[in-house]
Formats: sequence, C-alpha cells, structure tokens
Amino acid sequence: MITALSVFNDVRSFLDDDNSLRYSEPADLVPALNKAVLYLTTIFNSAFEQKKLSPEVLSELVYTAILPVTGTTTKKANVTTLMTTLWTIFGIDPDPIVTGSYPNELYSESRNRWAARATLESWEDSQSDPFSPGTGISILADFARSSYIGPGHYGGDSLLYIMVRPGSVFTVDKLAVWYLKNPTVVLTSSSIIEFPLRLHNLLVDKTLNYISIQQGPESQYGKVTDKEVSTLVSLMIS
Repeated sequence: MITALSVFNDVRSFLDDDNSLRYSEPADLVPALNKAVLYLTTIFNSAFEQKKLSPEVLSELVYTAILPVTGTTTKKANVTTLMTTLWTIFGIDPDPIVTGSYPNELYSESRNRWAARATLESWEDSQSDPFSPGTGISILADFARSSYIGPGHYGGDSLLYIMVRPGSVFTVDKLAVWYLKNPTVVLTSSSIIEFPLRLHNLLVDKTLNYISIQQGPESQYGKVTDKEVSTLVSLMIS
C-alpha cells in the first residue's frame, strides 16, 4: 500500500516547494491526491470494462460480505448499507458455507458456481428458457444455474437489493458478495492509500497535474485515454 506522506514528499520535490510553503497539505495536497485516487478508479473501471484487468488485481480492496436473503422462488438481499463503501461487485456466491454467526460470519467455501450477472432483458427472458441461468422453469437440481440482477430499488421501497434466482439453489438463506471497496479518503499525510505500491509514481503524476489545474483553465482533465488504460494495465501485470 501507499502512504500519503510518500506521495506528498515526491510532489513537493517536483514542485521545488520545500522552502516556499506555497502549497499547503490541507488546501492543496490532500484535495489533489483525493482527485488523483478518484481518477485512477475511473481508469480502472475502463480497464475492467475492456476486460484488460479483473478487480482481483486490487487485492488490498477485495472484500467478501455475507448477507441474509429472503424470498422463495427469487431470493433478495438488502445491500443498502454495503453500497456506502462499495466500488464494484465482481462475484455473487449463492448459499455459501460460512463460519461464525450473524453479523460476524466469515466466508469458508462455495457450494455452487457463482451466479451469472444478468441484464434486465436476460433476467426476464430466463423465466421461460430452461437453458438460461436463473431460469424460472423447474429443472433437475444438478443442472440449475443461478443468476442475479442489481443492485437496484426492486422492493418498492428506498432500499437497494440484489436479486438471485432460482431460490432452489439455496439450502440456507445467505449469499456472499465479492466486491471492491472504495479506497479510503485521504485526510492527512498519515493516511494510507489501498493501491499497490507499483502505482505510487502514477499517483504522484496525477496529484501534480491536479495541482497544476490551479494555474490555468487550459489543463486537460476528465477524459480517460487508451494510453492511460494501457499504462495502468502494464503496471498491474508487470
């Protein structure tokens, strides 16, 4: 992981600002670094969408949450609280084997294959297609494959849910959500950034560039380029 202090020290050295004190930590360095972290998450999202990287490469941010589900034919899990820290979901494991007791359960192993992510269209079409994951047609248990949709406001209330079908794959009313959590917001130089150390120089570069925005509106930021995605991918697989 990367310390904010190490980024700030390198940024100051590039700015040649050790003695002038022109740039302050709370007013300049912390906001610029947080913007740089947010920008890197945008580049990661592009790499994920292009299937050039998988979320598991960010091991420092990989977590598993065990959630209770309700329902019979379709199981529903409330993920409202989880969404406050969630970056992206990359796996839903229905009916996992866990240890401990709620709310301190720990993931042990899987009973089923992960649920396939469904679009709204495929979710509805699977109702009448016995060969689709999450089909609503009764088939032999050995051939049943689950699918999920969400998160979304599917309960007619203000809560966010993930929905999993068919309910027959569950022997206990639990599911495991594998997800990336959002990187922790930088508050001071003692903050830790949960990115691999190999991204240190990239964070320094982006922090410097965000500070430079203060010096003129012509600075070009907000767009993710193919070159930036390629640079990130090269760093992560090297």
